Amino acid sequence: MYLIPTETKLANRTATLVRNANLPGIGWRRGNLIKSRNGRFKPGWMVYNGQEVEALQGVFQIRTYEGDRVKYTSVGDDLDAAQAMLEKLNATRQMEVAKAILGIAGPEPEKKRNTLAELVQKYIDKKKSPSQGLGYASIHLYEATLNGFLALVKRQYVTDVTEEDVTRFADHLKRQGFSQKGRLMRYTVIRGFLRHSGVDVEKVIEAATHKRLAAKPDLHTDPYTEMQLEKLFSICTPYYKVVFTLLLSTGMRFREASHLTWDNVLWNEGKINVPGSQRVTNRGRVVEFQTKTRRGRKVPMFASLKTTLQEWRKQNPDTIYVVGTLRGDHPNNHWLDALKHFAREAGLNCGVCDSCTLRNECEKFYLHRFRHTFAHRCLRSGRGIHTVSKDLGHHDLSITSIYLSGSSDENGKDPFAGAA
Repeated sequence: MYLIPTETKLANRTATLVRNANLPGIGWRRGNLIKSRNGRFKPGWMVYNGQEVEALQGVFQIRTYEGDRVKYTSVGDDLDAAQAMLEKLNATRQMEVAKAILGIAGPEPEKKRNTLAELVQKYIDKKKSPSQGLGYASIHLYEATLNGFLALVKRQYVTDVTEEDVTRFADHLKRQGFSQKGRLMRYTVIRGFLRHSGVDVEKVIEAATHKRLAAKPDLHTDPYTEMQLEKLFSICTPYYKVVFTLLLSTGMRFREASHLTWDNVLWNEGKINVPGSQRVTNRGRVVEFQTKTRRGRKVPMFASLKTTLQEWRKQNPDTIYVVGTLRGDHPNNHWLDALKHFAREAGLNCGVCDSCTLRNECEKFYLHRFRHTFAHRCLRSGRGIHTVSKDLGHHDLSITSIYLSGSSDENGKDPFAGAA
């Protein structure tokens, strides 16, 4: 196998066909295409960091330069169509160069019609602008949703998008195991993009369809039961026992916990600091992080958690992250996969949900449910709702109130003592 540059040089400018794909456990990355000795492409693969990696979910992009500025134009997921667009671009640019040399003035160019792929890229670029004030998680949501939609529907222009395309994408998300809340967020992104691109969404998407896709999830948030937690902790590895204990005992969101550094464990105060924004350089790699609201807070470090973290620190005296990857000490993006695995091994799968049927991964086990459990336990133990709201980083007390249930006759006790 050898790399194919798929490029044509024109003066000091180069047009190149590359792959922009969602790599498992890494995210959206670009890489060169791969071509075999017989001249055929290796389907579904690209080169990233010098290695061949599988790149099934993604789009092709044409990379060009405007002076020193690199520009990527998405051209869909059809390889033949992408190559044809590259050849057309090269031919057009060669003609422009030839006319310039010969002094031939061409006709006024027709106003270019943006393809669906181009509109998606422009919309994503707009969301990435600092003026938008969006955090990493929000930008990633826009990027992953729109690139995923583009790869699935394979439409050339935004006016070609139909209601069937939108519902097909929603069905695809459900098969992938996304929760109702996750599907609603991504449907909202698609609808906002279409409206921004000039589509009359009310005409394209019927009211009944919109009502179904935009249905808000049930606000009832069941916590994990004692039995579920006992079985889960009995089977998981020591590393994941610390991970799940941290999530359960602090109510931190996944990315807040995965980016937690030891510097933010305030032993003397008995608290954990969750910074609104953070920049960490570790082994030459810079990792930036922002909370959902971009506001910092401090969460309680109950005695049971403190004991667990102290023991874990003795075993890992030189790491920067509290529960970073065991190899490399970086934020770990595989916690959800591990939780699904341990739930299955512990015999906790419900066996009736779509995820159990399709992938043997139960939809009832997800990381955010540890946060629900934290809130329920704190409120039941007598911790005031205003305090719990601050612990969770909620901006509205009504959000915290959905966890109110049960009695509060255990005031003052550590609600997580003996949880692990």
